[in-house]
Amino acid sequence: MPRFKKIISGSIAVAFFCSIASTASAESPTSREYPYLYKSSRAMGMGGAYTAVGGRVDTLFYNPAGLSNIPKDKGWEVNIVNVSAEAGKNAVKFYGDLQDALDTGDLNGNGDSGDDQLIAVNDVLAKYRGENLHLRVADFTSFGKNWDRFAFGLGGLANGRVDAMSHQGLGTDGLLELNADATYGGVGGMSYGVTSNVFFGVTLKALKRESVIHQFTAREIVEKQDDLDSYITDELRARGRAVGYDAGLIWKVAEDSFLRPAVGVSALNIGDLDFGDAGKIPMSINVGLAVNPRITWFRALTVAVDYVDIRKNFIEDKDTAKRIRYGAELQLFDLMPVEMSLRAGMYEGAPTLGADMRILTFLLSYTLYSEEVGAYAGQDRDKRQLVTFNFGW
Repeated sequence: MPRFKKIISGSIAVAFFCSIASTASAESPTSREYPYLYKSSRAMGMGGAYTAVGGRVDTLFYNPAGLSNIPKDKGWEVNIVNVSAEAGKNAVKFYGDLQDALDTGDLNGNGDSGDDQLIAVNDVLAKYRGENLHLRVADFTSFGKNWDRFAFGLGGLANGRVDAMSHQGLGTDGLLELNADATYGGVGGMSYGVTSNVFFGVTLKALKRESVIHQFTAREIVEKQDDLDSYITDELRARGRAVGYDAGLIWKVAEDSFLRPAVGVSALNIGDLDFGDAGKIPMSINVGLAVNPRITWFRALTVAVDYVDIRKNFIEDKDTAKRIRYGAELQLFDLMPVEMSLRAGMYEGAPTLGADMRILTFLLSYTLYSEEVGAYAGQDRDKRQLVTFNFGW
């Protein structure tokens, strides 16, 4: 295995996917990205506005009451394979450049390649200084169904993310700030119709997390490259487990009207999702509004707006604009064996775009969005591309 891949494998030997890990714990030193367990490609295409929408099993991570919106005419929702991969700007290029730097040979002919590798690594860290470098891979294999008054969803989550940022050290060496974690376990929830238009939902999560938060010097990267796997997993890795609860409500205000509005409220990670030494995801209370106007030429149109973390429990900042999300989805057609949707929105003050196409049992989704890693919307946007492949029905 190439030398730098040991950084990746060591960081992520912590999860169901031993191939790539993650940041975004509440203690992240690298960025001010809000903590989360999973990002739905559908929700992100709509600017993250999903609290009053739902309609798929992935609503368990936004508002469990949204299970009541799973289309009844489609029967069971089954996601046998539901893999997503996400990369920020220059992240893949950075890892390639750093791997090349660690492969540097003895250029000055002194019989030692270590000094040459150190120079090459410092050059790479200087090249990408101040950039947030993000990679993520996840799977949410799941199934669910909606009946008249009762709906449920159940799945297994494996989510790994890596965020890194290079800095100038106190001396001549650069620093690579790494924040990586992997979270995996079971997630299940249900929604019940309290009345014909008010639905209440709950989620139960039993999860494990393993994380690495560390500042690597350039010299440390070079000196530890041959045993970086064991160094990270034995000395730097923190482990924890947590059981979490969510609750949510969706009120379909006027189902017979043209707009068919709905109001959603959710309380996620009630009492905080605390993994001990491996980090904590604070409780967040979110509200949302969605309209589903009756249209003739397409299957469905949804327009939604959310305000997340209304109590401002996320300690990264107190910015209001970062907590506002809005967007829309147009389901163009849904004719066996093909269906297609288009999405657009605004997430933390930056535009999002998304689309998916299903042919038979195969679904491919693409989402383009920007994560604000600064203290306020518009300060330091990290543009990301998210691709999801799904096999199911």
